[in-house]
Amino acid sequence: MSGPSPETERERRLRELAGRLLAHPSPGGPTTAELFLAELPPDAPPDLIVPGDLDLFGSLARRRDGQMTGIEVILDGTKPVSEFLLAYERDLESHGWRRFEPFQRHPGGFEGGFQMGPTAVFVNEKAVSALWIAARGVEGGRTEVGLRYDRENAANMMNNMSGPGREPPGWDMLPELRSPPGVNVQPQGSSGGGGRWTSEARAQTEMAVPEMEGHFAKQLVAAGWTRIAGTADETTGWSSWDVPDPGNWRGFLLVVSPFTGWRSMLLRVETIAGGTGGWSSTISAHR
Repeated sequence: MSGPSPETERERRLRELAGRLLAHPSPGGPTTAELFLAELPPDAPPDLIVPGDLDLFGSLARRRDGQMTGIEVILDGTKPVSEFLLAYERDLESHGWRRFEPFQRHPGGFEGGFQMGPTAVFVNEKAVSALWIAARGVEGGRTEVGLRYDRENAANMMNNMSGPGREPPGWDMLPELRSPPGVNVQPQGSSGGGGRWTSEARAQTEMAVPEMEGHFAKQLVAAGWTRIAGTADETTGWSSWDVPDPGNWRGFLLVVSPFTGWRSMLLRVETIAGGTGGWSSTISAHR
């Protein structure tokens, strides 16, 4: 098998032009940008973990005084966004990364899929680096993933991370749920306390209730939940779940069609060994 064709002078100049256009001024001094097609920079740091089950489209290396300051990576695949994120998060955690939580409350349930900006941000305290992850479904059932590896802002981010607090039991037990492709899910708020936490949402869609309940149920299974019972018809779909956390927690998923063309969703975790206190949040979403 023959190797890749050598780069032509035109291709080299185009790559150099793109690199110059992508370079940007920085308070720390001039930076350079260099593009790589279907590969990572040869001096990519070892703590940059790239998903092995996606196609590497290309990367961009940013340097100052010859030292790497950041890398951007574009990948393509067929795995649904929610499945990719769960698997990739486990891989990152096994290599010393942890999710960056700028706020005390974990954006679980249907709010998890509504967060503005990147899909997730991770930090590696040993390497003093940060990783932004943006994943979205595109045409043809494919998933596009963008990674931004950063060494310039990681130290400040970690200095501003929230310290340990006294959160009520179950505050972080609602897994993030992502919308079905092409469906605009509008979060309707979350609430909890006293051993029960709930997230609600609605969507204007003709997607069948059983199909929508199944879409969210797959994400619960991927999060480690175990289905106990459930059923679905054209107006109502529900399922009960065993939640794999200490404290005898159970979960409940509900999808209903109150009006033609509308779906309402609810996700709840509950335990009989509840605590005290409560919390609530309301998010207004506009189409």
